[in-house]
Amino acid sequence: MAATTLSLPFSGTSLGRFLRHPGFLIGAVLLTVLTVLAVGAPVFAPYSPTKTDIINTLAQPSAEHWLGTDQLGRDVLSRLIWGARISLEVALACTVLSLGIGMVVGGAAGFLGGWIERITVSIIDILLAFPGFLLALALVAARGSSLESVVLAISLSYAPRVAAVMRAVVLTIAPRTYIEASRSIGMSTARILFLHVVPNSLPPVIVVATVGAATAILGEAGLSFLGLGVQPPTPTWGNVISDGQGFLQSNPWISLSAGLFIAVSVIALNLLGDGLRDTLDPQMRRSSGARML
Repeated sequence: MAATTLSLPFSGTSLGRFLRHPGFLIGAVLLTVLTVLAVGAPVFAPYSPTKTDIINTLAQPSAEHWLGTDQLGRDVLSRLIWGARISLEVALACTVLSLGIGMVVGGAAGFLGGWIERITVSIIDILLAFPGFLLALALVAARGSSLESVVLAISLSYAPRVAAVMRAVVLTIAPRTYIEASRSIGMSTARILFLHVVPNSLPPVIVVATVGAATAILGEAGLSFLGLGVQPPTPTWGNVISDGQGFLQSNPWISLSAGLFIAVSVIALNLLGDGLRDTLDPQMRRSSGARML
C-alpha cells in the first residue's frame, strides 16, 4: 500500500505534467508559432526578403506592406519572417554544441575529480570571468563574420556555464549508492557515466539549455547589429534593427518590430525553461504529489 501511495504523484504522464504548467504551455505555443513561421517562410513571407524597390523606400505600414519597408524598399515583415530562420538555426546549433562540450567537460571534471577537476574548474572560472557576449565578440572578430563563426563563438562562450552546472550536478550524483554498486560489480567508468550519471543529470542541464537558446538568439542579434554576425543581404533580426536605427523618429516600426520578435522568442524560451524546471525537478514533483495526496 505504501508503495502504491508513493507512486500516485507519478501516475500521470510527463506530457500531462507539462500541459498542466501554464508557463510551459505559453512558451511552447509562442515557440511553435515562431518555428512554423521560420520553417514556412517561403509560404508566409509576402515578398522576397532581399528584393529592393527604390521607388517604395521607407513606406508606411499598409495593407500591402504590413510593417512598411526599409530604406532599400524591402518588405520588413518578410525580412523578419526569414530572419526567424537564422535565429532559430543559431539557437538550435548553439544549444547542441554548447551542451555537447559542457556536458563532456563538466561531467568528466565532476566524476573523475583530482587534478582533472582542478584544472577544468580553473579554466571554467577564467572563462566565466569574461562576459559571454564580449567573449563571443572577440572570437567572431578573430575568425571572421559568418554564420559558422557566430555559432562557434556563442557556443564556446556559453559552454563554460553548462560545464559548471554539469559538474555541480555530477558531484551530487557520484556519491549515491547505485554508483558505488556499479563500481563494485566492475562496471567501467565510461559505462557508469553514460548509463547512470548522464541520464540522471539531464533535467537541470535541459533547463540550462533553454536559457542557452535564448542567449544564443540575443547573441546573434547583437553581433549582427554590430556588423559582425550574418552579413547582409541575408535577413536577421539583428541587422533589421541596425537598418532601422537611423530612422527611429520617422519609421520606428522597423527596429521596434524586430525587437518585438526577439523579445517574444526570449520570453518563450524562458517560460519553457521555467516549466521544464518546475516539472522535472524531483523536489517540485514531490511537493506537488504531497498536495495531491
